[in-house]
Amino acid sequence: MKEKIEFLLKINQLKEIPRTGWVWREVENPETIAEHTFRLMFITWLLAGKRKLNIGRAMKVALFHDLCEVYAGDLTPILYYPSLPKDKEKRKKVLMKWARLSREEKEKIGKKKYQKEKKALFKLVKFLDPSLKNEIISLWIGYEKNSSLEGRFVQQLNRIETLIQSIEYFGTKNITEHTNWWEWTNEIVSDPILLEFLKAIQKKFYQLPFSLKRKELTDILNFLLEIGKLKRMPRLYWILRGIKNPETVAGHIFTVAIVAWLFGQERKEFNVEKLLKMALCHELSAVYTGDTTPYDRILPKDEKGRKKVLEKMLRLSKKEKEWIFLKDFKKEKKAIEKLTRKIPQRKEILELWEDYRKRISKEAKFLSQLNTLSVLLQGLIYEKEGQISAAPLWEYAFETCDHPLALQLMEEMKKKFYG
Repeated sequence: MKEKIEFLLKINQLKEIPRTGWVWREVENPETIAEHTFRLMFITWLLAGKRKLNIGRAMKVALFHDLCEVYAGDLTPILYYPSLPKDKEKRKKVLMKWARLSREEKEKIGKKKYQKEKKALFKLVKFLDPSLKNEIISLWIGYEKNSSLEGRFVQQLNRIETLIQSIEYFGTKNITEHTNWWEWTNEIVSDPILLEFLKAIQKKFYQLPFSLKRKELTDILNFLLEIGKLKRMPRLYWILRGIKNPETVAGHIFTVAIVAWLFGQERKEFNVEKLLKMALCHELSAVYTGDTTPYDRILPKDEKGRKKVLEKMLRLSKKEKEWIFLKDFKKEKKAIEKLTRKIPQRKEILELWEDYRKRISKEAKFLSQLNTLSVLLQGLIYEKEGQISAAPLWEYAFETCDHPLALQLMEEMKKKFYG
């Protein structure tokens, strides 16, 4: 358990590491590696089934693909532009064109990147249980070497998710920017379904008169654009407590997905693929409702008053809790029905979300506790930084967590943060 805590603390850093390509292009408040991973996992889920791939395995490839960047950093842009000027204006001129490299140069860069990232990944996972360590390494190598069907598919999706993000940042009028990202994407995308998905992107953003065989691809694209809003949505609870630059909803979902995988497979009773999907779904309604807490509507309006109240766990009567739950449930269900109304996985997502909210299945009950402990872990990090007291989070965790693995995790957290 001690090793798992250390692993989670390292992984948590990915919520604060911005992607290098956007930093160089001076994007204001660029997405983090964790936020990118969140949407990559979703696009993998939505499209992998169309290729009859192992969806759970493909989602784990997406989840693991950038873990090495905890130590290696975001290397791809750095290796493509090794001599990029430090001066902003000169750098802009260099970045106006995509790096033109020979096949030999690309192979050399690929080997260098692979060796550095492999070393970083081994450093990250070396203390994990052998089964966990081996799964991460084998899936990551399958991704990097294109040696597995799922790895090859996710590598193409990774480029497509980045392309979508570039259009969101720069629009389609900036010829230089969107041409660069299209060129980078077209270098590797060859899967027939993904080539058609690129046509869906062109049809939507460039009004090109493409006729799509799979019209649902446009609906999937629109869904991905909507959930992209969660990358820029800070968690309300941390805002209410005065945290500076708090984690986003997308960043939180990434943490819950990692925790779900890490602890879900320790017990044969749990379906890990279901846990991962449920982790991705559990906060989706925030796209339209905004992030919420059970207490935001009853807190004082002034910041000082809110902080004082939140120093302790808020106590509500059973009737108050039921009223808040029902009101939130109806509002959130309406939001998630609107969000998923046209995508093929609508029924599955709605069922997973409702299962989680009502705590019906054993996976839902377990994930609810893992979610609570993910919030506690983030709170402990903020407490260590001197920003808040984690006391109310501890109190809530003690009252709501009873699974043996959750209790072990809490005990290890106490040792880690309080000695």
